[in-house]
Amino acid sequence: MDKPHILVVEDDASVCELLYSSLSKAGYRVTVALSGEAALALIEEDLPQAVILDLNLPGMNGLDVCRTLRRDAWMSKIPVLMLTGQSEEDDVVTGLEVGADDYMTKPFSPKLLTARIHALLRRGTAFPAPSADEDGGQSGTMPELLIVKTLGRCELQVGDRHLSWAEDFSPAQRQLMSMLVASAQAKISQEVIQAALWPESSAKKARSSFDSLLSRVRRSLDDTLAPFDSKQYLVAKRGYLCLEHAKIDAHEFRRLVRKGHQQVGSLEYWPAEITFSSAFSLWQGTFVPGGFGTDLAITYQDELEQLYLEATLSFASLLAESRRFKQAEKLVREALRYDTTNDNLVRLLYQLCLAQKSAGMAGQVLKQYRENLAKEGFSALEIEEIFSHLQENQVPGDWLPDQSPAASKLR
Repeated sequence: MDKPHILVVEDDASVCELLYSSLSKAGYRVTVALSGEAALALIEEDLPQAVILDLNLPGMNGLDVCRTLRRDAWMSKIPVLMLTGQSEEDDVVTGLEVGADDYMTKPFSPKLLTARIHALLRRGTAFPAPSADEDGGQSGTMPELLIVKTLGRCELQVGDRHLSWAEDFSPAQRQLMSMLVASAQAKISQEVIQAALWPESSAKKARSSFDSLLSRVRRSLDDTLAPFDSKQYLVAKRGYLCLEHAKIDAHEFRRLVRKGHQQVGSLEYWPAEITFSSAFSLWQGTFVPGGFGTDLAITYQDELEQLYLEATLSFASLLAESRRFKQAEKLVREALRYDTTNDNLVRLLYQLCLAQKSAGMAGQVLKQYRENLAKEGFSALEIEEIFSHLQENQVPGDWLPDQSPAASKLR
């Protein structure tokens, strides 16, 4: 099961760190917003199961955020626990009047706050919203969220029901699903699908094949995930096939990595660390659908792996700046499995070993790098040139050790 998602809306970094640590240890997936405006934007992208909301925020205050949540049909049922540094009765009453479900005053006990959140979630709430499609779906409450896992495995999950679509789908069904999850917003034109899967067929025959394949996929979903109405999820409309009411781990990973890089660029290092941590919790391996034989999925797999490598450099550098060298080293070593001759990763790993005063480990990193370059067909001259650049182009950071004693090892 995916971890319940808790959104913390708080502008105090120390409180954010405390909440993030305690809730993560309790088994929750935690996202942090530093303002009310940012919180509402995050909720639109990634619906939380509960919100911890500070009363005093810059710009839009906590009361206004809560009012906005309660006016929106889609967000109105999200449980809200209000935090306030003010213990006056009037503030508590006002918070409850605008729609907060519970409150706590600062300073608070992390253990008690976690118990309060657990109690709010245990009550359970459905998120009502209209749903209709061209296949005849009826309006009513929003269907259960379909969790689509593609990173390291291929699995569909609704509630406690699972389907391994790498095993239970036919090759053609896997190809269709791989194109869908690799497309932007899980939406792809039927013409593109038909051209990719039946390039030699006439338009009429390709359309017939598409309809037949879609019907088989839906039947597989309905049979395996019962009770399940596949027409509410796989929706054909206006010439497009769409995957609706679904959360795709690869799409979420991509969004979080881009957001993390933006936060680093804005010097928001603590929020960036939280964002990267959330992204890496999703990465269980490469984008598996890239191996199912469609160009779109192969291209998306390459893009995600490149994002993963770039995110590793950024996240590991943030960890190194706060002297968490072991954690950073583990990230880099795992990333090197995808690209053993990535000079940026090798350089960072070498410097992390030196920062831990392990010249032996650092030397082993260089030795392995030489061997990998040779396996890739680099000449001895090219390898020496690459090694000379390692010393010239260091990873920036105040944490870097004095490398003068080990400099000769690079040459």
